[in-house]
Amino acid sequence: MGEKILASTIKYLKSPGFYVSIISIVAGILLILIIQSIIKKIIIADANNIVAKRRNTIVILMNNIFKYLIIIIIFIICLSVNGVNVTAFLTGLGVAGAIAGLALQDALKDIIAGINIIMDNYFVVGDIVEFNGFTGNVIEFGLKSTKILGLDGKTLVVANREISKIYNLSLKDKKLFLTYSTAYEEDVDKVTDIFEDICKKLSKIDGVKDEVSLLGVNELNDSSVDFTVSITCDAKDQHRVRREANKIVKRELDKNKIKIPYTQVEVHDGK
Repeated sequence: MGEKILASTIKYLKSPGFYVSIISIVAGILLILIIQSIIKKIIIADANNIVAKRRNTIVILMNNIFKYLIIIIIFIICLSVNGVNVTAFLTGLGVAGAIAGLALQDALKDIIAGINIIMDNYFVVGDIVEFNGFTGNVIEFGLKSTKILGLDGKTLVVANREISKIYNLSLKDKKLFLTYSTAYEEDVDKVTDIFEDICKKLSKIDGVKDEVSLLGVNELNDSSVDFTVSITCDAKDQHRVRREANKIVKRELDKNKIKIPYTQVEVHDGK
């Protein structure tokens, strides 16, 4: 029995089917590597505009599709050169595919939804989106799912079929309205002049578009006079711009000895 198996193995190793199969597999692997190399050259590093990000997303998606097609073609070639009736196999595969399709309806819906997202340009990798109250950066987009990195570091994985309503915050600039409180005893004209100078510094923050505007006294609260400034920036930069603006305002108000009201608690020992 062992001799028959060994003889059959040696006979197969000498057959054209074996060599064609090996050549097909090697050629397929080389083709996949070449495509991946081309993909790396096509992809735009640090793409900031919408057109570039959309192109990168489509290129990555097409790379995955081509990879699976090459694998399927190589598999069929290997079957054919080794005497398998490919026509009958594909017919059987079609029947099996129909059965599997019923069992894998959700996966098929994900793939179709993924293609629709690309074609209709819902979002691309790098966009800031909001989905069911979760806001973050799209870090990965595939045929079945989308990964969104939240501001808190958590990653949300969403099946593409579930994305029926999503807010793309990167399609237009974000306008921030930042309000800062000052004490009532401060001279309002002096504070206004200080904020005018502060706005010039805020305009130099990386990512800020246009000049930062002082909207003036926005509200007279119970314990503060509130000034509001308007800042326009890219949606992806809004949180960083807000943090840097807050730091600059606090530093400048301290430098000019302008009091910022805050809640104080007075404790009595009862004596």
